[in-house]
Amino acid sequence: MNKDLKQLTNKFPNEPGIYKFFNNDEVLYIGKAKDLKKRVKSYFSASQTYKTKRLISVADNIEFVTTNNEVDALLLEQNLIKSEKPKFNILLRDDKSYPFIYLDENHPYPKIETKRVLKGHEGLYGPYTSAYATRIAVNQIQKVFKVRTCSDNYFKNRSRPCMEYQIGRCTAPCVGEINEDDYKKDIEDAKSVLKGNFKDLEKKMKSEMMHASEQEKFEQAGAIRDKLEQLKKINQKQIIFSKGSNTRVVGIRTNQELISVTVIQVESDRFVNLQKFIFKNHLQKNDYEALLEFIPSLIQKYPSVNKIVTKFEVSEKDIFGNIKFLKPIKGKKLEWVELANKNAVDGLFNQAAKYQKYAQSLDFLKRNLDMEDELTVVGFDVSGVSGDIKTVSCVNFSDSSFNKSKYRFFRVPMEISESDLDSLVFGVNKYLKSFPSIDLLLIDGGKTHQKYVKERMDLDIPCVSVSKGAKRKYGLETLHTDIGDYDFRNSEDISKLFLDIRDEAHRFALKNYRSKKRKEIKKHFLLDLEGIGEKTVNKIYKEFQTLENFYNADVYDASKKTSLSEGKVRYIQEYMKEFMFK
Repeated sequence: MNKDLKQLTNKFPNEPGIYKFFNNDEVLYIGKAKDLKKRVKSYFSASQTYKTKRLISVADNIEFVTTNNEVDALLLEQNLIKSEKPKFNILLRDDKSYPFIYLDENHPYPKIETKRVLKGHEGLYGPYTSAYATRIAVNQIQKVFKVRTCSDNYFKNRSRPCMEYQIGRCTAPCVGEINEDDYKKDIEDAKSVLKGNFKDLEKKMKSEMMHASEQEKFEQAGAIRDKLEQLKKINQKQIIFSKGSNTRVVGIRTNQELISVTVIQVESDRFVNLQKFIFKNHLQKNDYEALLEFIPSLIQKYPSVNKIVTKFEVSEKDIFGNIKFLKPIKGKKLEWVELANKNAVDGLFNQAAKYQKYAQSLDFLKRNLDMEDELTVVGFDVSGVSGDIKTVSCVNFSDSSFNKSKYRFFRVPMEISESDLDSLVFGVNKYLKSFPSIDLLLIDGGKTHQKYVKERMDLDIPCVSVSKGAKRKYGLETLHTDIGDYDFRNSEDISKLFLDIRDEAHRFALKNYRSKKRKEIKKHFLLDLEGIGEKTVNKIYKEFQTLENFYNADVYDASKKTSLSEGKVRYIQEYMKEFMFK
């Protein structure tokens, strides 16, 4: 046991706060405590668990920060975990933005649409954890209440109803087929559904149907009846829309290497969504210990959560905040817990199957290239043709799976785009500036590519390449390394990792090359002229409406209107003559 480390705990106060374990100034672990002194001293007790022994054996320093209360400690802990990213902590990644359903009520005829925002404002309903669920919600709302989904610009320029009206999905407010008051009623009903008030809305609509029937307005009563039937179907399918969700069902399973978590989102007492997470179990925590560390991350990501359903009886001393924990004995909630636990177990099995798939490849790297068990491999590929757009894609494989948060692609400068080799070197060095801690580079190319890139890298990192085989058939490739070449035809077991990384890099390269190419194709042809930018093109359209008017305009007049020199006007008109009117 590190006695110097133990002595440091005597300086800790009996107050709430956070503590950090370090190794050579690198943060290993961040924790929170109601009583810092008691909590940190417990790490040095006689009955240490494996996780504690492992942490203490590698730590060389401990520091603390006091807070005003327990809740502040919880928030500080999670913020520090996100910024410091200690390898022994569980980190639940934040989404950049959440999908909402948006009703713009500033417009006399509001439209319904999906919207991704970081901060809420009026007219937003959600957030939803699934973009697919959000689109389904909008689709159902439009089907029942015939609310428009078109853009405001499209709306104001209509002279006759569009196809949405013809198929009964819109009431065509754009051409006056419905008055503003009746449309507002539909909007209010849609808002009731979005808030989850099905029963109140159903009661109101039944009353309206009976009233219309009594007035012998049978067509109107029939329309309301049809809406009611559609609403019942939505309710049965559990497509529930409300302002956030406050209940999560959490299932968790651990083994010596991994932590698998399944979170079920519940709204208005209904199953809405299911999410899965996999983390490294660096400290070999059991199910309950892993749950305690996961919960604060979950609460910070979804602040509206105030109830968590799980198979454990969670002690109040283990969790900060006003979270209510429920351990169900029977009924629907018990079924949810069993479903969450089953998915957590499946997560472990699936991850183990992935690891098994690459076991031979990883073993080959350990034996022949002295690689570690947990290695990071980055694959590179180039897309494009000489003299045109060229991009380099970079895909990251770590912890036995692809880490898409560390994928990158770069556009190659035109002056070096003639050479695939120089393009690769450009991409490799640019990626290494952001992520220098890499164990192996994998290049899509032959022996020449491998040597060329290795000689010109900014960092000394092992590099291998995969070249295509006879007739470019899959499975006939060759792996080129510093110690020799390996034919995958004779070494099929070791090929899986290298080919999967190569193929993923190729897929990612094509995707981004096509995206860049599409943008380039959409670019205005006048932007190809030297010294002509978007502002100049916009000025021309603003003053002359069409390019033909600009082309036929007097040079002096065009210069005066656009504030361009007469020479530049002639230059553009000459180019237009060649490009448009030859």
